[in-house]
Amino acid sequence: MRRLAAVAALALCSGCLYSFSGGGGLPNHLRTVYVAPVDNQSTQFGLAEAMAEELLDAARQRLGLRLASEGEADAIIVASIRRYSDDAVNFDAVTGVGADVFQRRVTISASVEILDVANNLIIWSNGSLSGSGEYEPGGETEETGWRVAMENLVQQIVDGAQSQW
Repeated sequence: MRRLAAVAALALCSGCLYSFSGGGGLPNHLRTVYVAPVDNQSTQFGLAEAMAEELLDAARQRLGLRLASEGEADAIIVASIRRYSDDAVNFDAVTGVGADVFQRRVTISASVEILDVANNLIIWSNGSLSGSGEYEPGGETEETGWRVAMENLVQQIVDGAQSQW
């Protein structure tokens, strides 16, 4: 019985030493990043600049990269806004007027690549990212919705970059 208890205790203790460290993030040699000017294929003014700012902040604060010029960067982030929509999601039909809209949803679709300059490789790519944000037209602006959508989009990019093995 003592032997069984000792084996069980040993098994429990050895289990405590186990750790899992998947999703190692970006390769170790990537320390600096350049965010290329964002291509805006939508008709919504200001999105490219907002996405570039969000990407710059995320690269520094969440990915731990330093900003660099294109010629000096270890990695380059290339993004393109493909589509923008602003749709009513909660409304009542009003006869003769159209609709009384209570809630709208902004959706931004984009494609992104993160390039490893030294190895000339695409280390992460997604051509069908989509972020959405909702707002109430009576008290909030459309910009409120697209800022939330942009934050969601950039979070997906950070998550993708950090999921590299």
